[in-house]
Amino acid sequence: MSIPSSGVVLIGVAIAVAHLSSGVGASKEFVALIPNGGNVPNAPAIGHSDNTGKSSATNAFGSAFADAGKSWTLGLCQADTDGDGQTNGQELGDPCCEWSIGATPRWTSGVSHPSDSSKTSNESIWASINCTGVTTVSSSDASFVQPPGVFLTACVAISLICT
Repeated sequence: MSIPSSGVVLIGVAIAVAHLSSGVGASKEFVALIPNGGNVPNAPAIGHSDNTGKSSATNAFGSAFADAGKSWTLGLCQADTDGDGQTNGQELGDPCCEWSIGATPRWTSGVSHPSDSSKTSNESIWASINCTGVTTVSSSDASFVQPPGVFLTACVAISLICT
């Protein structure tokens, strides 16, 4: 079976779009993998050094997130990636490290940046929370799933060729 030249062009365009869209949307995919990932003031991409995701350079939290397999793990939650004395969980509304993907964190306002030591959360928010007996996250609870963009684009390209 030979592929018509228009099919080759469509495949090339589909691959280029998939490649570009996967890089641009990556931080949006990661936001959903972190409690309050989209609620940190002035930082839509908390794992990037520029806080916007336009730069691929990561900050301490972004590096720790990558090291945790792009998952919200107990270790990442309990770490203090900016050295300000508050755990990442305390800064992001998950002081008991119990949050899972799709759940609402204990609080959604008053969160702070886990890679900016000049910004901390108000400790009174979690002062009365008792984490004893709370089921915490584990490394296997929140694994990263590849965004569907590349797969979906490939399927569309294949269906165009095969029809």
